[in-house]
Amino acid sequence: MARAYIETYGCWLAKADAEIIRQRLGLVAVERPEDADVVMIYTCAVREDGEVRQLARIRELAGLRKEVVVAGCLAKLRPYTIKSAAPNARLLYPSEVEGGQKREMKVLPRYEGGVIYTVPLQVGCLGNCTFCATKYTRGGAGYVKSANPDDVVRHVKEAVARGAKEIYLTGQDVITYGFDMRWRPGWSLPDLLERILREVEGEYRVRIGMSEPWVFARFADRLLDIVKGDRRVYRYFHLPVQSGSDRVLRAMGRRYTVDEYRELVRKIRKTLGEFAFVATDIIVGFPGEAEDDFWESVKLVEELQLDKVHVARFSPRPFTEAAVMPRQVPDAEKKRRSKILSEVSLRVARLRNGLRVGSRDVVLIDEVDHGLVVGRASDYRQVVVKRGHGDGLIGQYREVQIVAAGAVYLYGDIVE
Repeated sequence: MARAYIETYGCWLAKADAEIIRQRLGLVAVERPEDADVVMIYTCAVREDGEVRQLARIRELAGLRKEVVVAGCLAKLRPYTIKSAAPNARLLYPSEVEGGQKREMKVLPRYEGGVIYTVPLQVGCLGNCTFCATKYTRGGAGYVKSANPDDVVRHVKEAVARGAKEIYLTGQDVITYGFDMRWRPGWSLPDLLERILREVEGEYRVRIGMSEPWVFARFADRLLDIVKGDRRVYRYFHLPVQSGSDRVLRAMGRRYTVDEYRELVRKIRKTLGEFAFVATDIIVGFPGEAEDDFWESVKLVEELQLDKVHVARFSPRPFTEAAVMPRQVPDAEKKRRSKILSEVSLRVARLRNGLRVGSRDVVLIDEVDHGLVVGRASDYRQVVVKRGHGDGLIGQYREVQIVAAGAVYLYGDIVE
């Protein structure tokens, strides 16, 4: 079998796609590009600075004179630029991994070991955000393509039977799962989640991936009832707000107001308790974002006590409306705003994590990170349970007493 060195940039969906390609081509993964017959770079097109780094890496790897495959969103967005950097590279677009232009996604990755099994449920979204290039590379503005629920359940059953402990349901906008087949029974995220919990036996947890707030709100009551009724689902939701200013949200093409987002977060915590984890994304320096607009974002993070905030400086992307909007914010100002919001977000995260000190939780231990043995609590917070090696703990559930907290980690003692 041919040997492949694979580098993946970007989201979990990209990582799942890269694994699908490797499996379909029958490639054996190796750790060093020098040892490979094929070098594959699975790319991301979200940010300009990321594009620059990836192109430099493509040039570097092409210099090894191996067979080079460049896959993913940047391959679709910048094919001629990539060919200039690596003339002999083969380009592979996201649609080729997803099963061409057929309505259903036909391919899911096989589970091949590890604690986490990632299931790419869908591609596309119902939105049409003015800053987004992904709608061009993968689909958007109403385009959605979903995996068959029968295939999903079968793959999850096999993964759990073979040792998977966490099932990560991911996608471009996972809450839109089944919108392309919504006239067929069972094609929605709540339907699929209920079926997995009902039909898949074993000890595992389910994590729900990123969801657009306005679509999530449609399903919130039913989905939260399912999560509340089954401890196998993490009390964790990734709901990107992008801005705390209604004026900026309108310019972005977002389809909700700040008040509607507030109501959604409050509903989650009212239903699931104050420890329910809400992660979000916020863009600073969007074209036309005034100082007052920026501080509305800061105040929203503080008001809602958002558990984790990914702060991104606005990056103009090809084929997007926002790239040519007037009143572009200078890079130095974006940097200043990013620093302020990041500091506030870390302070809020430290306060939120501190509320867990003194509590007990069942933690799924899933990795050793820089000498720390780390697991996930029932709300998906990271918990450091010891230093050193995993000592057979990886993939195990342990009751843990939380004794300290920082902005990133909780710290706990295993209850013997």
